[in-house]
Amino acid sequence: MKEDSIDGIYETLKQCALISKSAGGIGVNIHCIRSKGTYIAGTNGISNGIVPMLRVFNNTARYVDQGGNKRPGAFAIYLEPWHADIFEFLDLKKNTGKEETRARDLFYALWIPDLFMERVEQNQEWCLMCPKICPGLSDCWGEEFNKLYLSYEEKGLYVKKVKAQSLWYAIIESQVETGTPYMLYKDACNRKSNQQNLGTIKCSNLCTEIVEYSSPEEVKLVYYFFKNLLHIMKFLL
Repeated sequence: MKEDSIDGIYETLKQCALISKSAGGIGVNIHCIRSKGTYIAGTNGISNGIVPMLRVFNNTARYVDQGGNKRPGAFAIYLEPWHADIFEFLDLKKNTGKEETRARDLFYALWIPDLFMERVEQNQEWCLMCPKICPGLSDCWGEEFNKLYLSYEEKGLYVKKVKAQSLWYAIIESQVETGTPYMLYKDACNRKSNQQNLGTIKCSNLCTEIVEYSSPEEVKLVYYFFKNLLHIMKFLL
């Protein structure tokens, strides 16, 4: 996601549409999008959160199919579990519930810091935060992330406090019902990356096997090439 603004959201949407038009699968993170109920200074209004935005991405994936009616568009949406809209995010692909709170044609993934798993293991509380109020959480990992998260927690800047295991059970329930979210581990991916000099990696691709650095100015592309080796061997023998 380019940035948390109308321009940033729709520029990202346009990029997704153009990639999908050329038969590309897409992975995009939305960690920076402010949560539901957050103040919007530009309009003196209140944010509707990530769900209405993702319904727009959902309809774009349906409309701009891959390669011109060859197969449906495929967008994977990544979110970190500290985001205040995480529970609504986990419900988006479910078959039950109000239609206006669902976006079933997208794929969903979690970009999980080690701190969350430690809280689950120790049955501790977990604070949900808005990236507008608590900036920078998606821009760091490891000890730097832990220090920043704990500082926001100590200052009481979180939106809501829940049991880490209750969120964990909601994740499992969503996986059982829908097959998503995918689970990728933010600290492990960044710790093993050979692109640490570029910055923090914030998501993977659609199929979760590629982990590369991207930024608002730089979209990473992965090309797949398949060749039947048996066919080649027939010519060599």
